[in-house]
Amino acid sequence: MNEPSSSVAANNNLQSTTISTNSSSSSISSRLRSVRFIAGLFWASPSGLQRRCAATIITSNTLVTSAVCAKSDYPSSKYGQGGWRIVTGAEERYMQTPPSTAQTYVVSNVQIDECSNFAIIQIQGSMSFGGQLMPMFISSHPVSNGATLYTFKTSDPAGDSFLSLTQGMATDCEQFLPGYSDHNFMCTQPVLGQAVTEDYLGGDPIIGFSEQPDGPLAVLVGVTGLYYSTQADAQSAAANDATAYRFNALAASHVQDIATLAAVNPQSLVSTGDLG
Repeated sequence: MNEPSSSVAANNNLQSTTISTNSSSSSISSRLRSVRFIAGLFWASPSGLQRRCAATIITSNTLVTSAVCAKSDYPSSKYGQGGWRIVTGAEERYMQTPPSTAQTYVVSNVQIDECSNFAIIQIQGSMSFGGQLMPMFISSHPVSNGATLYTFKTSDPAGDSFLSLTQGMATDCEQFLPGYSDHNFMCTQPVLGQAVTEDYLGGDPIIGFSEQPDGPLAVLVGVTGLYYSTQADAQSAAANDATAYRFNALAASHVQDIATLAAVNPQSLVSTGDLG
Protein backbone atom coordinates (compact mmCIF):
# COMPACT_ATOMS: atom_id res chain seq x y z
CA MET A 1 0.00 0.00 0.00
CA ASN A 2 1.13 3.55 -0.55
CA GLU A 3 2.07 6.07 2.07
CA PRO A 4 -0.61 8.76 2.61
CA SER A 5 0.04 11.60 0.22
CA SER A 6 -0.01 15.07 1.70
CA SER A 7 1.76 18.32 0.95
CA VAL A 8 2.14 19.04 4.65
CA ALA A 9 4.39 16.18 5.69
CA ALA A 10 7.10 17.87 7.70
CA ASN A 11 9.65 15.14 7.10
CA ASN A 12 9.17 13.82 3.59
CA ASN A 13 12.62 15.04 2.55
CA LEU A 14 14.57 14.12 5.67
CA GLN A 15 16.06 10.78 4.69
CA SER A 16 19.57 12.22 4.62
CA THR A 17 19.32 13.85 8.03
CA THR A 18 21.71 12.41 10.62
CA ILE A 19 20.32 11.48 14.02
CA SER A 20 22.79 12.15 16.82
CA THR A 21 22.90 9.08 19.03
CA ASN A 22 26.64 8.64 19.46
CA SER A 23 26.13 7.94 23.11
CA SER A 24 28.44 6.31 25.57
CA SER A 25 26.89 4.11 28.23
CA SER A 26 27.38 6.87 30.81
CA SER A 27 25.21 9.28 28.80
CA ILE A 28 22.22 6.94 28.41
CA SER A 29 19.46 7.75 30.86
CA SER A 30 18.85 5.26 33.66
CA ARG A 31 15.17 5.09 32.66
CA LEU A 32 16.01 3.93 29.15
CA ARG A 33 18.54 1.42 30.42
CA SER A 34 15.87 -0.11 32.65
CA VAL A 35 13.20 -0.52 29.93
CA ARG A 36 12.83 -4.20 29.07
CA PHE A 37 10.58 -4.18 25.97
CA ILE A 38 12.66 -1.93 23.70
CA ALA A 39 15.32 -3.26 21.33
CA GLY A 40 17.32 -1.46 18.66
CA LEU A 41 17.00 -1.86 14.88
CA PHE A 42 20.45 -1.67 13.26
CA TRP A 43 21.86 -1.89 9.77
CA ALA A 44 24.78 -4.33 9.58
CA SER A 45 27.31 -3.73 6.81
CA PRO A 46 31.05 -4.37 6.37
CA SER A 47 31.67 -1.12 8.26
CA GLY A 48 29.78 -2.35 11.34
CA LEU A 49 26.43 -1.72 13.00
CA GLN A 50 24.55 1.56 12.54
CA ARG A 51 21.47 2.34 14.60
CA ARG A 52 18.28 3.21 12.75
CA CYS A 53 15.41 3.13 15.27
CA ALA A 54 13.82 1.47 18.25
CA ALA A 55 11.79 -1.72 17.90
CA THR A 56 9.25 -2.92 20.47
CA ILE A 57 9.31 -6.59 21.49
CA ILE A 58 5.94 -8.34 21.04
CA THR A 59 6.89 -12.03 21.07
CA SER A 60 10.15 -13.93 21.34
CA ASN A 61 10.70 -13.56 17.59
CA THR A 62 8.63 -10.55 16.50
CA LEU A 63 9.01 -6.81 17.05
CA VAL A 64 7.34 -3.70 15.64
CA THR A 65 8.53 -0.29 14.50
CA SER A 66 7.59 2.35 11.93
CA ALA A 67 7.66 1.54 8.22
CA VAL A 68 9.99 4.48 7.58
CA CYS A 69 12.53 2.93 9.96
CA ALA A 70 12.44 -0.49 8.34
CA LYS A 71 13.02 0.53 4.73
CA SER A 72 16.47 -0.58 3.62
CA ASP A 73 17.08 1.79 0.70
CA TYR A 74 18.57 4.65 2.73
CA PRO A 75 20.88 2.68 5.07
CA SER A 76 22.14 0.50 2.21
CA SER A 77 22.99 3.57 0.13
CA LYS A 78 24.74 5.30 3.04
CA TYR A 79 26.51 2.40 4.78
CA GLY A 80 26.74 -0.19 2.03
CA GLN A 81 25.03 -3.49 1.31
CA GLY A 82 24.08 -5.48 4.37
CA GLY A 83 21.03 -6.44 6.38
CA TRP A 84 19.00 -5.69 9.47
CA ARG A 85 19.95 -6.76 12.97
CA ILE A 86 18.17 -6.45 16.30
CA VAL A 87 20.34 -5.41 19.26
CA THR A 88 19.08 -6.05 22.80
CA GLY A 89 21.86 -4.97 25.15
CA ALA A 90 20.71 -2.58 27.89
CA GLU A 91 23.01 0.17 26.58
CA GLU A 92 24.10 -1.05 23.16
CA ARG A 93 20.55 -0.85 21.74
CA TYR A 94 20.69 2.97 22.02
CA MET A 95 24.24 3.52 20.71
CA GLN A 96 24.71 4.73 17.15
CA THR A 97 27.64 2.35 16.65
CA PRO A 98 27.67 -0.37 19.33
CA PRO A 99 30.70 -2.60 19.88
CA SER A 100 31.09 -5.88 18.03
CA THR A 101 30.37 -7.72 21.28
CA ALA A 102 26.75 -6.51 21.32
CA GLN A 103 24.03 -9.18 21.46
CA THR A 104 22.43 -9.28 18.00
CA TYR A 105 19.72 -11.22 16.19
CA VAL A 106 19.51 -11.56 12.41
CA VAL A 107 16.30 -10.20 10.92
CA SER A 108 14.76 -12.80 8.63
CA ASN A 109 11.58 -11.01 7.55
CA VAL A 110 10.18 -7.48 7.51
CA GLN A 111 6.55 -6.78 6.64
CA ILE A 112 5.92 -3.13 5.82
CA ASP A 113 2.55 -1.40 5.64
CA GLU A 114 3.32 2.00 4.17
CA CYS A 115 -0.30 3.12 4.36
CA SER A 116 -0.25 3.07 8.17
CA ASN A 117 3.54 3.48 8.55
CA PHE A 118 3.89 0.23 10.47
CA ALA A 119 6.45 -2.56 10.19
CA ILE A 120 6.59 -6.04 11.72
CA ILE A 121 10.03 -7.57 12.17
CA GLN A 122 10.78 -11.27 12.50
CA ILE A 123 14.14 -12.55 13.72
CA GLN A 124 15.93 -15.84 13.30
CA GLY A 125 15.74 -17.90 16.47
CA SER A 126 14.16 -16.36 19.53
CA MET A 127 14.89 -14.08 22.45
CA SER A 128 14.85 -15.41 26.00
CA PHE A 129 12.68 -13.41 28.36
CA GLY A 130 13.51 -12.54 31.93
CA GLY A 131 16.25 -10.30 33.20
CA GLN A 132 16.61 -7.47 30.65
CA LEU A 133 13.98 -8.58 28.14
CA MET A 134 10.20 -8.88 28.19
CA PRO A 135 7.42 -8.66 25.58
CA MET A 136 4.70 -6.03 25.56
CA PHE A 137 0.97 -6.64 25.25
CA ILE A 138 -1.02 -4.59 22.74
CA SER A 139 -3.97 -2.55 23.92
CA SER A 140 -7.22 -3.32 22.11
CA HIS A 141 -9.04 -0.41 23.73
CA PRO A 142 -9.87 2.71 21.64
CA VAL A 143 -7.93 5.88 22.42
CA SER A 144 -10.22 8.76 23.32
CA ASN A 145 -9.70 12.38 22.37
CA GLY A 146 -7.53 14.14 24.92
CA ALA A 147 -6.19 10.86 26.37
CA THR A 148 -2.73 11.00 27.93
CA LEU A 149 -0.19 8.54 26.60
CA TYR A 150 3.59 8.20 26.88
CA THR A 151 6.60 7.45 24.72
CA PHE A 152 10.31 6.87 25.10
CA LYS A 153 12.40 9.17 22.91
CA THR A 154 15.25 6.84 21.99
CA SER A 155 16.80 9.15 19.37
CA ASP A 156 18.17 11.24 22.26
CA PRO A 157 18.99 8.65 24.93
CA ALA A 158 20.78 11.18 27.14
CA GLY A 159 17.89 13.64 27.18
CA ASP A 160 14.34 13.62 28.53
CA SER A 161 13.61 10.08 27.49
CA PHE A 162 10.05 9.69 28.85
CA LEU A 163 7.56 12.04 27.22
CA SER A 164 3.87 12.63 27.79
CA LEU A 165 1.66 12.71 24.68
CA THR A 166 -1.91 13.90 24.23
CA GLN A 167 -4.29 12.36 21.71
CA GLY A 168 -5.44 15.18 19.44
CA MET A 169 -9.00 16.22 18.76
CA ALA A 170 -10.23 14.75 15.48
CA THR A 171 -11.12 18.17 14.05
CA ASP A 172 -7.61 19.49 14.72
CA CYS A 173 -5.93 16.39 13.32
CA GLU A 174 -7.96 16.64 10.11
CA GLN A 175 -6.44 20.05 9.45
CA PHE A 176 -2.97 18.54 9.27
CA LEU A 177 -3.82 15.28 7.48
CA PRO A 178 -7.34 15.02 6.04
CA GLY A 179 -8.66 11.47 6.21
CA TYR A 180 -5.99 10.40 8.68
CA SER A 181 -8.28 7.93 10.44
CA ASP A 182 -8.65 5.92 7.22
CA HIS A 183 -4.98 4.95 7.57
CA ASN A 184 -5.31 3.56 11.12
CA PHE A 185 -3.40 6.51 12.53
CA MET A 186 -3.61 8.03 15.96
CA CYS A 187 -2.83 11.73 16.07
CA THR A 188 -0.93 13.37 18.93
CA GLN A 189 -0.54 17.03 19.75
CA PRO A 190 2.82 18.85 19.76
CA VAL A 191 5.00 18.34 22.82
CA LEU A 192 7.20 20.90 24.51
CA GLY A 193 10.58 21.10 22.84
CA GLN A 194 9.76 18.74 19.98
CA ALA A 195 12.41 18.66 17.29
CA VAL A 196 10.91 17.46 14.04
CA THR A 197 14.24 17.48 12.20
CA GLU A 198 15.94 15.31 14.85
CA ASP A 199 13.17 12.82 15.64
CA TYR A 200 11.59 12.30 12.26
CA LEU A 201 11.81 8.53 11.82
CA GLY A 202 9.66 7.54 14.77
CA GLY A 203 9.54 3.86 15.69
CA ASP A 204 9.38 4.45 19.43
CA PRO A 205 6.66 2.72 21.48
CA ILE A 206 3.61 4.70 22.58
CA ILE A 207 2.29 3.21 25.79
CA GLY A 208 -0.77 3.56 27.99
CA PHE A 209 -1.60 2.16 31.39
CA SER A 210 -4.24 -0.54 31.54
CA GLU A 211 -6.92 -0.88 34.20
CA GLN A 212 -7.43 -4.57 33.44
CA PRO A 213 -7.45 -6.52 36.74
CA ASP A 214 -4.52 -8.92 36.97
CA GLY A 215 -3.39 -7.78 33.52
CA PRO A 216 -0.27 -5.97 32.35
CA LEU A 217 0.10 -2.42 33.63
CA ALA A 218 1.89 -0.85 30.67
CA VAL A 219 0.52 -1.74 27.23
CA LEU A 220 1.50 -0.83 23.68
CA VAL A 221 -0.91 1.57 22.00
CA GLY A 222 1.07 2.58 18.96
CA VAL A 223 4.39 3.41 17.33
CA THR A 224 5.56 6.99 16.78
CA GLY A 225 5.38 8.12 13.19
CA LEU A 226 5.56 11.11 10.88
CA TYR A 227 5.17 14.77 11.73
CA TYR A 228 2.87 16.87 9.57
CA SER A 229 3.19 20.63 9.30
CA THR A 230 1.24 23.45 7.69
CA GLN A 231 4.41 25.55 7.38
CA ALA A 232 5.99 25.57 3.95
CA ASP A 233 9.59 25.83 5.17
CA ALA A 234 9.09 22.85 7.47
CA GLN A 235 8.06 20.60 4.61
CA SER A 236 11.67 20.45 3.39
CA ALA A 237 13.20 20.45 6.88
CA ALA A 238 14.46 23.99 6.44
CA ALA A 239 12.94 24.82 9.82
CA ASN A 240 11.65 23.00 12.84
CA ASP A 241 7.91 23.33 13.47
CA ALA A 242 7.06 23.25 17.15
CA THR A 243 3.35 23.16 16.26
CA ALA A 244 3.42 20.09 13.98
CA TYR A 245 1.10 17.21 14.83
CA ARG A 246 2.35 13.65 14.76
CA PHE A 247 0.56 10.75 13.10
CA ASN A 248 1.35 7.40 14.65
CA ALA A 249 0.47 3.81 13.79
CA LEU A 250 -2.15 2.08 15.93
CA ALA A 251 -0.78 -1.27 17.05
CA ALA A 252 -4.22 -2.84 17.55
CA SER A 253 -4.88 -2.64 13.81
CA HIS A 254 -2.04 -5.08 13.17
CA VAL A 255 -2.60 -7.76 15.80
CA GLN A 256 -3.72 -10.41 13.29
CA ASP A 257 -0.70 -9.79 11.04
CA ILE A 258 1.69 -10.00 14.00
CA ALA A 259 0.05 -13.20 15.24
CA THR A 260 0.25 -14.80 11.80
CA LEU A 261 3.96 -14.02 11.47
CA ALA A 262 4.70 -15.17 15.02
CA ALA A 263 2.46 -18.26 14.68
CA VAL A 264 0.54 -17.49 17.88
CA ASN A 265 -3.10 -16.92 18.87
CA PRO A 266 -3.98 -13.23 18.37
CA GLN A 267 -5.65 -13.12 21.77
CA SER A 268 -2.35 -13.98 23.44
CA LEU A 269 -0.96 -10.63 22.26
CA VAL A 270 -3.77 -8.42 23.51
CA SER A 271 -4.76 -6.59 26.68
CA THR A 272 -8.47 -5.72 26.78
CA GLY A 273 -8.38 -3.38 29.79
CA ASP A 274 -9.50 0.24 29.62
CA LEU A 275 -6.71 2.77 29.44
CA GLY A 276 -6.32 4.78 32.62
